[in-house]
Amino acid sequence: MSARILTNTPTSGEFPEFYFGEHFRKSLWVEFVDKKYEKWIGCFECNYPNVLNEVLVDKDNKSAFVVSGGIGYLIDIENRKLKYKTEENPLIESVILTTNPDFFIAGTFYCVYIFDNEKLIKEVLADDLVDGIYFKRQVDRKAAGDLASIENQFEFNLDFELDLDTFELTVDRSVITKHNDTVKKTKQDEKNSETKQSIFRRLINKLK
Repeated sequence: MSARILTNTPTSGEFPEFYFGEHFRKSLWVEFVDKKYEKWIGCFECNYPNVLNEVLVDKDNKSAFVVSGGIGYLIDIENRKLKYKTEENPLIESVILTTNPDFFIAGTFYCVYIFDNEKLIKEVLADDLVDGIYFKRQVDRKAAGDLASIENQFEFNLDFELDLDTFELTVDRSVITKHNDTVKKTKQDEKNSETKQSIFRRLINKLK
């Protein structure tokens, strides 16, 4: 089984079509292939087309996780049914598939959704300073990425890890300290330079 996002609207009636959503002013079309190698088309409402659009399939080829305009749909490929749909707020901004353990993991601007191939099993809330969680990769039994935070005035993203056993989210804030130390040193160097220039100017004025 497989699933892929179609770049063009499919020909009506060529394959069975199933609709997921309520309003279809804009749509995301996804082609699925089941274990019998039969194709079917899923049409997903896509009210926010500029937000994330992506589809992932689990290793058992039983379930797919579709993100359409930032809204997540857990799909039973074989039975062509919806298992779970996320809310419109918050919208999903990143998603990855992990193995051993096998999860679909989605990051929003302030929380993380963790799905197995049947249901939502955990929602992890980040602290109030977080404003965007972006999963990039799996490292051993952790999902890793970076996030936006008001702590550093959004100058750069902070690295984080999500433990796939405990679901604990750990943010590397050491870079903020290093950055602040660098800024302090730069300001101190500038101050020292200004002081030296001031002393030099005073000496010149005395010699005049």
